[in-house]
Amino acid sequence: MLRNALRPTLVLLLLLSAIFVPFISSGYSEIRQAETGTSYPEIAHHYLAAAKRLPWRPDLYELAGTAYYHAKDYPNAETWYQKAFQRNALSPEGWVAWGDVNYLNNDVEGAFEIWKDGLEQPNPSDQLFSRLAQIVQEQRDYASAAEYLQKYVTSHAEDASAHYRLGLLLTLSDPSSATSEFLSASQLDPQFDPAVQTLRTALNLASLRDSPSERSVIIGRGLGLVNEWQFALAAFEQAVKEDEKNAEAWAWLGEANQQTGGSEALTYLDRALGLNPNSSTVHSLRGLYFQRVGNHRDALTEFQSAARIEPENPAMFVSLGDAYAMTGNLILGLQSYQYATTLAPEDAKYWSLLATFCGQNNINIADVGIPAAHKAMSLSQDDPTVMDVLGWLLLLNGQRTDAEMILLRASELSPSDATVHFHLGVLYLQNGDRVSAYDQLMKAHALGSAEAGIALKQYFP
Repeated sequence: MLRNALRPTLVLLLLLSAIFVPFISSGYSEIRQAETGTSYPEIAHHYLAAAKRLPWRPDLYELAGTAYYHAKDYPNAETWYQKAFQRNALSPEGWVAWGDVNYLNNDVEGAFEIWKDGLEQPNPSDQLFSRLAQIVQEQRDYASAAEYLQKYVTSHAEDASAHYRLGLLLTLSDPSSATSEFLSASQLDPQFDPAVQTLRTALNLASLRDSPSERSVIIGRGLGLVNEWQFALAAFEQAVKEDEKNAEAWAWLGEANQQTGGSEALTYLDRALGLNPNSSTVHSLRGLYFQRVGNHRDALTEFQSAARIEPENPAMFVSLGDAYAMTGNLILGLQSYQYATTLAPEDAKYWSLLATFCGQNNINIADVGIPAAHKAMSLSQDDPTVMDVLGWLLLLNGQRTDAEMILLRASELSPSDATVHFHLGVLYLQNGDRVSAYDQLMKAHALGSAEAGIALKQYFP
């Protein structure tokens, strides 16, 4: 009797096995196919097919979302990350990627909320701190950005970029702590060293000033020198809040506003002029503003005022020389550059700038430009930038043999200098050596020379 009673049950189990075992087996087969897929959409398709057959594997929805993420199909990625979330199956990395998908799909607020929620999960990814720091930085909440990034750096002490970014944030909220982060960045990656040296100098100079507004201006100028204009803008905004009568703070705020694409630069510069019409800095920054908007007459007026106020400052006469050139007066432009060298006769920089002015404007190359470049060379031995200027002027003057010798030496000293390779390319074109010309122009183009790219299209179509 018992055997007869069990028989229907066994039959039912056999029938169920016959149905579900192949079904389940096909689910694992789909996973294997996903793992060997050749395209991200294909991989996602297999993971989703597996998820339907293996309902106890909700993690497969995240894997499908990740595949769509790599395929840059963000709407589908969002759909399946959402499904994984609903099934409580998002991994710590999944929370990061889900936020990334929203961010890349221009839903910044959604990304921010996801990443914040991700921090509340067990064993959250420390990548969330970096992501949140970026979001609040974009919202210009620099103090909060520094707090988030500090938590990321704590577990990623080897990340040079993170140390550098944290240093930038701390210049605005805790300058005394910024230096150590900059030092860590340069020690981990020497490419940061030039910027770090500039920023450390600015921080040291700022620490010597009693006025908070002056300190902020100096820090902002340092940030501008390393092309971190968004941070510089924040520093100058802080400076004018600390002292609304600081004319140079308003002038630098105008500069940063223009550098970051703002529309209030002239308003700030006018405010600066009203506060101190006798500031050479104010006039110089106003001159730069007018130059950039193409108003060269007003730019010349401003640089003339700056030079009158600081007649012993060679930098003022370099700016004045450029202003004259832009209004078509190359004679006065050249004289201004020459005067700058008389004010700083032992500074190679001004001799090199004079030589460059001659080359750029194709004037007095033989009698002024080349002697100036030689003078710069004598004052700064083995400076590849100065060598390049001399080689370029010799090339313009038809002295190709001498030019090649100098330019090759410059390329040995600075193999990553695109300008040197471009000038060598031009020289070889003039010599009819197309193989060498192509090689040098390709190197220059790879290093970022737009001029080399144009030459390649023209001579090697």
